[in-house]
Amino acid sequence: MSDASDIPDYLVVGGGSAGCVVAARLSEDPSIRVTLLEAGPEDRDIWIHVPAGYARLFASGRYDWKFATEPEPELADRAIAWPRGRVLGGSGSVNGLVYLRGSPQDYDRWAQAGARGWSYEDVLPAFRRMEDWDGPAGDTRGVGGPLPVGQVSRLSQGAAAFVASCQALGFPLHRDINDGPIEGVTPIQMNIRRGRRVSTARAYLRPARRRPNLRVLTGVRAQRVLIEDGRAVGVLARRDGAGGEERFLARREVVLCAGAVASPKILMLSGVGDGEDLSALGIPVTAHLPGVGRNLQDHLIARLSFRTKPAGTLNEIMASRFQLTRTVLGYAVRRNGPLAVGATEATLFARVTPGAEEAEAQFQFINFSLSAGSYVLPPHPGVMINFGQCRPDSRGVLRLRSPEPEDKPVIHANYLEAPGDQRVMVEAARLGRRIGRASPFAELVQEETAPPRGDDSDEALLEYVRRTGSTVYHPCGTCRMGTDAGAVVDPELRVAGLRGLRVADASVMPLVPSSNIQPAVIMIAERAAEFLRRDAATA
Repeated sequence: MSDASDIPDYLVVGGGSAGCVVAARLSEDPSIRVTLLEAGPEDRDIWIHVPAGYARLFASGRYDWKFATEPEPELADRAIAWPRGRVLGGSGSVNGLVYLRGSPQDYDRWAQAGARGWSYEDVLPAFRRMEDWDGPAGDTRGVGGPLPVGQVSRLSQGAAAFVASCQALGFPLHRDINDGPIEGVTPIQMNIRRGRRVSTARAYLRPARRRPNLRVLTGVRAQRVLIEDGRAVGVLARRDGAGGEERFLARREVVLCAGAVASPKILMLSGVGDGEDLSALGIPVTAHLPGVGRNLQDHLIARLSFRTKPAGTLNEIMASRFQLTRTVLGYAVRRNGPLAVGATEATLFARVTPGAEEAEAQFQFINFSLSAGSYVLPPHPGVMINFGQCRPDSRGVLRLRSPEPEDKPVIHANYLEAPGDQRVMVEAARLGRRIGRASPFAELVQEETAPPRGDDSDEALLEYVRRTGSTVYHPCGTCRMGTDAGAVVDPELRVAGLRGLRVADASVMPLVPSSNIQPAVIMIAERAAEFLRRDAATA
């Protein structure tokens, strides 16, 4: 229980990619007191900071909330695992480090959908402010910000072949995929400095923790928001190793940054959501907001796997004690090599259906292959080309399973529910196979292992996607921002009908960006802190 002398101005719930930014930026003002609550532990594990360590982290599940969807009707009734980071830095501490803003049109679509003030022109200053771009100068790129951004400079043999094959098929080489439209093939950009992952916990929060006005508490799991007379005054939480519930209060505002799964869950447990659904669970209704948990979006991904000639793949390195030892020693001394690269080295954005006005599908080259349905690397050389739709039309929903905070929510992602999504995925699979069969990539390939070479019909490719497709870890949209009656938060991220409560994370996105979403999440957090500090200055 917070005593009156220890109550901060702002209580930030969730120390993930967004929460670390909000807390750090607010604490830049010495007159503002901030407390950040994170359910997971500190980010001390060495594998968090080794870029290639993300696969080991996923396989262990140690820093994972271990969410999962219900059986998905269009994915052969498979329940899809939804890993989300449960550690300081959140999913940004365990992800594949891909740094892609998305298309400028993505944010113009946000503004057109009711998120006024969130067009590309509006959000670009925040993108520039957060970056320390190590590349060619440009009007859209930032230098000197907290977050290092650099492009892979030395591609593996397979990645170089992927880029060359895409160019051979007529796709242009994009020199800076985060500057303007996202069409063409390019080496990937990542958040790495001197061979180590840089999450927002490291870039923003670590230097900010020296400030006396910022308090960071890990192992504290928020259960619901405390709302009195229509105003959020704090949260009820449980601390690891302590019995009973504890109240954490805020003088000015509570900011939920718990992510696209946990933020709507906490709201619903607090009585904020669809009144009929909440009443059926015996939860008193504080604010009837049917949009909470709806508008769920995610990128579906499928993988084309190839057995290759020896080409320096991670499979070869892991299968050889000598190569593994040499790779580890090289990374320890020089901070380079395969361990200093995240999930992918190169990406392609392409149109795949007739008449498309912009890129519809994303392809990623992966310098390893996986055994079916696992994170296990086969002993033979192998690579993958992952593909997914940029802007799916399918929409899902997230609901409470029970009124108990410990119970995981019910998640229906509804992948491939929209027929147009099925068509884009089939055509993306077809283009992925063309890339794999084009020179010089084809000269590396010994066998197409998944799916095996053979039937390339629409029916066969769609069936493959249904049987093997999975999340690419980009859930968003469950506390949609807008100005209509169905919106959960307004364009300044204030929860509708309540005072002193905002949401600032992926859940507020009206529409999923065309690419990996973490840069957009950090941008949202930057703007949230800007709104809060402005309001504090004028109060």
